[in-house]
Amino acid sequence: MKNFLYIILLLTFSCTQLSPFRGPASINVVSSLAELEEELARAQEGAVIRIDQNAVFDMTNEPTLVIDKSITLKAHPKSNEEKKPLFIHKGKPLPLLTIKASGVVLDGLRFEGIERDSKKAEIIELNKQGIKGVYQFPVTRGIDVNASEVRIQYCEISGFSHAGIFATDAEELAVVRSSIHHNQRWGLGYGVALNKKSTAIIQHNIFDYNRHSVAGTGHSGQSYEASYNIFKKNHIASPLDMHGGKDRKDGTEIAGNLVSIHHNVIETTSVKAFIHRGKPEVGVIITENKMSYKRPEDAIGYYNGVTKNNLGWMKFIYKDNVFNGK
Repeated sequence: MKNFLYIILLLTFSCTQLSPFRGPASINVVSSLAELEEELARAQEGAVIRIDQNAVFDMTNEPTLVIDKSITLKAHPKSNEEKKPLFIHKGKPLPLLTIKASGVVLDGLRFEGIERDSKKAEIIELNKQGIKGVYQFPVTRGIDVNASEVRIQYCEISGFSHAGIFATDAEELAVVRSSIHHNQRWGLGYGVALNKKSTAIIQHNIFDYNRHSVAGTGHSGQSYEASYNIFKKNHIASPLDMHGGKDRKDGTEIAGNLVSIHHNVIETTSVKAFIHRGKPEVGVIITENKMSYKRPEDAIGYYNGVTKNNLGWMKFIYKDNVFNGK
């Protein structure tokens, strides 16, 4: 049975090893927004645009940067924890970057907003007054992904009130070896969020200070695999989530197609690790994770009328996890 499940995952997600994108490479190293825009305008499909690791791009008063060719944006020389090219966004309600072409790679970059706090108390107070508080403050996003086979690696993404990465109809998104944190607006606040028929592999990342670190709207066909990540202690809602039909108000109970959560370290105990908000078309598989909860039942929650007993046969596989809570 275990081998069968991994075959399902292999067939469902083909983006674990993305093919290299080949093509003519830019020989210039850009360090200003004007230089970057010039390189983007003249780049051919498959080009590599190298960005000086000390470069700072203030996007606050600029339009959204759009990538509509299959290119790579890459730190030069190879970035490290201290030095990455910085794209900064000081609160305007637009995504900092939008990807509209398949095959784009972002490698070793830093995307930083300033909406780093949850504003929980203020939003709850506004809600009591009959005002939808979550939208009374800037709603910002880091990266919109509107194309398939996009790869985001070795990046740092923080400080966006809606989502660090927001993917719409983006099949085979790969988010790997990145640090995604402080995207935690109460009522929003996603590290990586999937919309419509998006699918993603999310591996070897560190998540902290997000509301939900990985989540989906739960539309039919939507899937993700989260594996080999570290979900640290500071989450204000479940680190992993998949919405259901009642959240979308579409008259269904569908909560995505397939969710696979395996070989992660989950350090939080103040909230559930994952909440069933509907019924998946294929299933939810949670295996071989190291969790800080005391008991298996402490890590899983149920919502929108879903219970452990009404998920359906083989819809929920939850086994071989390690619980090390005191």
